[in-house]
Amino acid sequence: MYDTTRCKQSISAALVRLGALLFVTILPACGGSSSSMPAAAPSVTAQAPSTTVNRTVTLKATAMAASGASIMQVNFLVDGTQIGTATTATSGTYTYSWDTTTTMDGTHTLTVTATDSNHMTGTSAGVMVTVMNNLALNFGLAPNQLYPMPTNSTATGVAALKVDLATGALSGSVTVNGVTPTNATMNQGFAGSTGTSVVTLTQNATTPTEWDVPATTLTADQVSTLLQGQYYIVITSAANANGEIRGQILPTTVTVAWSSLSAANEAASTATGTGTAATTVDSVANTVTVYVNTTGLTATGAQVNNGTLATAGTTLVTLTQANANQWSVQLSPIQTSDVSNFTNSMWAVNVVTANGAIGSQIMPAPTLTQLAMTIFVPKCSSCHTGIGTVPPGALNLTGGPAAFKALVGVPTGEIPTLDFVTPGNPNGSYIIQKLEGAPGIIDAQMPLGGPYLDAATIAQVAAWIAAGPQDN
Repeated sequence: MYDTTRCKQSISAALVRLGALLFVTILPACGGSSSSMPAAAPSVTAQAPSTTVNRTVTLKATAMAASGASIMQVNFLVDGTQIGTATTATSGTYTYSWDTTTTMDGTHTLTVTATDSNHMTGTSAGVMVTVMNNLALNFGLAPNQLYPMPTNSTATGVAALKVDLATGALSGSVTVNGVTPTNATMNQGFAGSTGTSVVTLTQNATTPTEWDVPATTLTADQVSTLLQGQYYIVITSAANANGEIRGQILPTTVTVAWSSLSAANEAASTATGTGTAATTVDSVANTVTVYVNTTGLTATGAQVNNGTLATAGTTLVTLTQANANQWSVQLSPIQTSDVSNFTNSMWAVNVVTANGAIGSQIMPAPTLTQLAMTIFVPKCSSCHTGIGTVPPGALNLTGGPAAFKALVGVPTGEIPTLDFVTPGNPNGSYIIQKLEGAPGIIDAQMPLGGPYLDAATIAQVAAWIAAGPQDN
C-alpha cells in the first residue's frame, strides 16, 4: 500500500537539501560566503569650524573605512542638504571650502557622510554652527571710554550700525546728546588705544543730533579687523578736540573689560598714580589684547595673570611699553581655559613701579543677553511687555535687542530729563535709580511690590551700563 506520509517527508527533505545546495552555490557568486557578516559602514566625524561662522570657512572631517575597504567620497551637508564633496584627504583630513553667504543667517546643523569601496555609507553626528554674515551693531558712546577722560562732560551717544560681511557694505548712524560735535569718525584701534580715522560721518541735514555713515564699502581685511573689535566711533567737540565720547564697535564674539588700577588693590604697595586697563578678548579666535594707560607714575613692567590679586597666579601675557604712559599687547594667543578664566573674573592686571604696583581684578561686564535671561525677562517682562503706548507696557523688557532699543538713550516718561540708560553713567541712569528706590523717583521702586533686587544684582546692570552698553 502506498505510504503518502513517508512520500511527503522524503519530498520535504529533498527540497531542504536542494535549498541548501542553491544557497551555497549562489552566495559565492554574489561576492560572499555562507559564513560572512554584512560589511561595516565607515566611521566619520565632522569637526566644527567654530560656533559662529561668516564669509568662507574651511570645513573638516575625518573618515575611516572598515578593514579591506577604502574611502571613496566624503560629502558635507548643511541641514541635510549636500553642499560639497571631497575625494582625497590630506594628513587624514577631508576638507571643503564653504561659502556661508549661500546659507541664511541663523543656526544650522552640519553633518558629513563617507562612502567606501563596499558602497557602505556612514554619517557623522551633527555639529551646530551659527551663520552670521549680516551684523546689527548697537552700542552706547560715553566719555569714560577715552583716556584721559574728558572732565565735566555729560555727553552721550547711541550708535546703530549694519555690516554685510560678504560685501563689506557699512551703514548706520550715531545719535548724540549733550554735545555739539565738530567731527564724528570711525577710527581703527582697540579699546584703550588711539587710532586713525577710517570713515568720516556726516551730519544729518534734518536732524542735527544725528551723524550718518556715508556709503562705505569695507575691504575684506577691514571686515576682518572689525570682527577683531578693532574699530570705534569717536565724537569730538570744541572743548575736547581729542574726543568727548567714544564707543567701541564689538561683534558678539568679542568682549571688552574696563578696569581701574590703583595701589589700594595691591598688598603693601606704596606706589602713587593710577591707571586704566582695557582688556579685549576674542572668544572664537582665542586672543587677548590689553592696553594699560597710566598717570602719575614711572612703570618698570606690566602684565596680566591668571588668578586673583590676592593669590599669585601664572603669567598670561606680558605687556610691552609703548610710551611713558602706556603698556600693551595685541592679539596674543590664549587657551580656551584662559577664556573661561576671563569670563569668571579670574584674571588680574598690574603695573609694577619702584614703590610697588597698581592693579585691578579684571571683571567683564555681563552681556545684555545675560541680563535679559537672569533679570529683565523673569523679573520685569510680565509688566514691561512692549505693548501699548503708556507705562508699564510701553517699556519693552522681553529680550536683549528689544531692551536695548527701549532703554539706551531713551528718555523716561516719568522724568523726561533722564534716560532709562545713560551710557557710561549708571548713577545717572533712571533704571538704576528705580531698581534702588533712590530719592526723587516717580512712583514706586521696581520691581513693583517686590521682592526687590539685591545690591549685587543691581551692580550687574550698572556694570553693563558703565562699560558702554552693547546690544550683546
